[in-house]
Amino acid sequence: MKKVILLLLFLSIFIFTTKAQTTLTRNVIASTGGSAQVGNVLVQYTVGEVAILTQQTAGILLTQGFQQPEFTISNIIVPAVGNMRVYPNPAVGRTKVDFDLFSDTKVLINLVNNAGQIVHSSTVSSLAGKVEYIIPLNGLASGMYHVVLYANFRTYSEKLVIQ
Repeated sequence: MKKVILLLLFLSIFIFTTKAQTTLTRNVIASTGGSAQVGNVLVQYTVGEVAILTQQTAGILLTQGFQQPEFTISNIIVPAVGNMRVYPNPAVGRTKVDFDLFSDTKVLINLVNNAGQIVHSSTVSSLAGKVEYIIPLNGLASGMYHVVLYANFRTYSEKLVIQ
């Protein structure tokens, strides 16, 4: 074992002293990866190893070794609202909107007719958690409407039929 270690030491000294200057080239070699969806968020990842090429001769590749790259996640858009429901649907007199709010924020709730006119609007400020809001439908004509939520610069919509 000692002879092998000494031989490798002398071999590495010989290889490194024969070249005056060595250029290091950094490459990422992917070994696995995958993706997962959590709610409305798609997370994709690659697990790889960073190999820094130090010397290569006649079938022998000598690298600095196995290193894991830094793990960073950027530009992931987290939804503000999830599990939005409008019920009863079709509705008469009133309807209820409930949804999960993932962060403390203001939510603008609009009821929009098929002509694009806002026939009811309200703002709800709430802490993260389950939110329930009742929309009065008195005086509105029967037909198709859209319940539209605006939260954290995102839009969420469900259809509503008023009888």
